[in-house]
This record gives sequence, structure tokens and C-alpha cells, in this order.
Amino acid sequence: MLNQVARSLGQIEGQASPFVAVIEGVRTLLHADGVAVLVRDSSGDYVFRVAHGGLAEWDDYTLSVSGSGLLETLHARDQVTLFKRAQRNPWAGEFLLAAGMNWGALAPIRIRDQSVGALLVNNRRAVHVRAEHIEAFENLATLAGVAIQEEHLREDLEDLFMSVIVSLTMALEAKDPYTEGHSVRVAAYSEAIGKQLGLPTEALDLIHRSCLLHDIGKIAVDETILAKKGRLNPLEREKMDMHVLIGEDILRPIALLHPLLPGVRHHHEQFDGRGYPDGLKGEEIPIEARIMAVADAFDAMTSSRPYREALPEEEALAELRRAAGAQFDPRVVAAFEQIYPAVKRTLENLRPRVG
Repeated sequence: MLNQVARSLGQIEGQASPFVAVIEGVRTLLHADGVAVLVRDSSGDYVFRVAHGGLAEWDDYTLSVSGSGLLETLHARDQVTLFKRAQRNPWAGEFLLAAGMNWGALAPIRIRDQSVGALLVNNRRAVHVRAEHIEAFENLATLAGVAIQEEHLREDLEDLFMSVIVSLTMALEAKDPYTEGHSVRVAAYSEAIGKQLGLPTEALDLIHRSCLLHDIGKIAVDETILAKKGRLNPLEREKMDMHVLIGEDILRPIALLHPLLPGVRHHHEQFDGRGYPDGLKGEEIPIEARIMAVADAFDAMTSSRPYREALPEEEALAELRRAAGAQFDPRVVAAFEQIYPAVKRTLENLRPRVG
């Protein structure tokens, strides 16, 4: 079981959390009803970085001050601590967190002699633990430390890839004063729409990053097409429409950016199925793409272009309402109308002055 967990770590591709294998290993070893990995953050607090089973309700919670003090004691002991509710000791009071749990275990997590967290188990019934169980639990805590390192590596790599590609996008927009700041504004609109729709934090982050890269494929579109003052002919329109597929191709080799691909590919789909590249319809279109479509269209309409002047905001909003249910998701349009006054002032300084 330990070998299986170890083999699953060190893989930075894909979306599965590196903690999943550790959690499953603990559940197999101790038949655990609840398992959590607590990680010390930059401020020194201990956060329930991942929590499963009976402890799932504590996911992303921060441990109390007294609980943090006990973890410091745990690290000083540098050994597994077992506790029972019947003992009425501080450990049971702080770490038997789930209702109906009567037995628990804690193992310190260290990385290069630094105390970085703890592996916590809750059980409804007491577990008969032998020496080999303790050793295996300690080894799983060590592997949890590897998982923490792996997650940091994933985050660092993703930040690196994002910074490089966003720089390319900004360079693209800087070449055209009419579109400068477009991606940033679309990201701000889209994230606010997502909040209004009640999307979770992870989805909002995905939407924000997808928006920053949504037009990356225009790097491969000829500048004469991007800056053309008249209407595009059919061949030019075909080349322009290819930017969504080109953008997807640019990002696809980077596994950590795969979650951004649906937004990049589908932000020109239409709610009635008449968009491109795949003619998706309604709920078939990823929510991030439906949100981006509204934000993208509004920013385009209210920005000057070589072939037309910017529309007044009220006219642009009226156009969104007119196209709701056809080009756009009506729920997204309604959410945008609600959030727009609040974000308008924030974005006033992000629109370039052309001419």
C-alpha cells in the first residue's frame, strides 16, 4: 500500500490532488472514518488543506489557536499521538472534530526538518494499533510531506507558465491600441459575473485565468486582419475564427493549463448553437465560456475599433438583452447587468484612450 501511494506522487500532470493517494492510504490502513491533512500556511496558521469522510466539513478551515499550540507540541514530540474521547484530554477536545467520533491519531508532517503540518484521523470506534501500523502511519505522513512539496511545485510551474503566456497576450494587445487591456477587463467582468452566479472560488480562479488567455490564438492571425478598418471578407473571417483553435493548440502541450482549454476554445459558442468552433448549445457550453462570451462581447462593443466607434454603455447593455437566449445565456446576461455598475468604476482606468 505504501509503495502504491509513493508511486502516485511526483506526477505533476493532471488535476488529481497529490493528497488523494495519501488519504486513501490512511483509510486503507486504519479503516478511517475521517482523514485530514493540516498544512501550515505562510502566516503560521494550520489549515485543513484537504479533508475527507467525516472530516469533510472542515475542508479549508483554519485550526484554532489552542489546536495550533498542540500541533507545536506534536512536532516537538516527533511521534504519532493517539487519543480517545473518553480520556477527556486536550487532544480529544481539539482533534475529534466530527460528530460521533471517539478515537483519533495525529502524525507530524516534516519537510527537511521543518514542521509543515499534520496527518489527522478520526474514527467512530477505537482501532487496535500495532507497531507496524504506527510505522506505516508515520510513513504516510512523510508521503504527505512529499505531496505538499508536489503541490507547491505544481503551483510554481503553473504561475510560471501563466506569467509567460499572459506576457505574450499583453504584448499582442500592446501592438493594437484598440484592444489594449481587453483581456484584463474581460477577466474582471467575468469573475464578477461568476461571483454573482454563486460559483465557488476554484471556478472563479479558473474563469479569471481563462479570460487572460482567451485571445492568445490571435498571435497567429495576420496583423492586417486584426487591424482592418473594413468588414472582413469570408477568407479573413475564417482565419480570424481560427484563433480559438490556435489558442487551444498553444496551451495544450502544458498539462497544468488543460483546465483553461474549454474556455479558450468555446468562448465564441452561442447559446442557440450557432457559434463556433463546435456549434455547442445551451448547457453544453462550459459555464466559463458562457460567462466569457458576455464579458467579451460587452467589452468589444464599448471599445473603439478600427472599423467603428465604441457604443454607449446603455446601447451595449440593450444589445446583450436583445441577444439573451440566442447568442448569450440569459442567466449570465442578467448577472452581468447586476454587477456592471459595481465594477464600472474599477475599470475606468483600464480602457485605453484612442485617437
